[in-house]
Amino acid sequence: GKSIQDYLDAYSDMVDIFKLSGKQAALMNEKSLTNFIETCKSSNVMVSIGNPVMDVALQGGRNIVNEFIEKSSDLGIDIIEISSIARSIDDGDTCRLIENISKKGIKPLNEIGIAFAHSKVDDNSIFINKLVNQSKKFLEAGSWKILLESEGLTENVEKNKYRWNIIDKILSPLNLSQFIVEADEQDVMCKYIEIFGPNINMMVDCTRLLKMEDARLGYGPSQFLWGKVVKY
Repeated sequence: GKSIQDYLDAYSDMVDIFKLSGKQAALMNEKSLTNFIETCKSSNVMVSIGNPVMDVALQGGRNIVNEFIEKSSDLGIDIIEISSIARSIDDGDTCRLIENISKKGIKPLNEIGIAFAHSKVDDNSIFINKLVNQSKKFLEAGSWKILLESEGLTENVEKNKYRWNIIDKILSPLNLSQFIVEADEQDVMCKYIEIFGPNINMMVDCTRLLKMEDARLGYGPSQFLWGKVVKY
């Protein structure tokens, strides 16, 4: 709609991807969806579909999944998200799915993490080696990037119990540019920048874009980052 156009007129230089959640993508009528995609593409912004649509398609079987991929290609979707948290699926099947999505010219974005939908997690049930190995397998199969879900790491966790040590063990074995991290909360986005640098890829709500870009420049929003960010 007009609000999306106004937003991108102002900030498109700061936006790489506009993500539609599963509910938005599934419930919008096709005319509105097409207009949204065209608006984003006119501003050189990629369009991503959140994982819930793929989750439902996978329950319907291979033919339904292939129909979803084909329809996404016809609409001009740039990125399809695949979650290894929301559904239990063999890594081999995920890799074949990655390959089939890639063949249609769509970028697969693979979501990994330690918890799903407010589920409780303790340190004894975090499989770090599996997550690192999954990331490597998915990238080798053609995944565009790995999305690190914040649930259980910095989301729905008390601040003094954020699992930065787990995040480090997941991100550090691979090239940082191969990851996108969820970082909606301002102290979280600032901490990511403080530790991993201002070029880290972050996924935030569109209303938090300016806070994120301020943080990349070292202008807050969290006090501990003020004046700390430099580049060479």
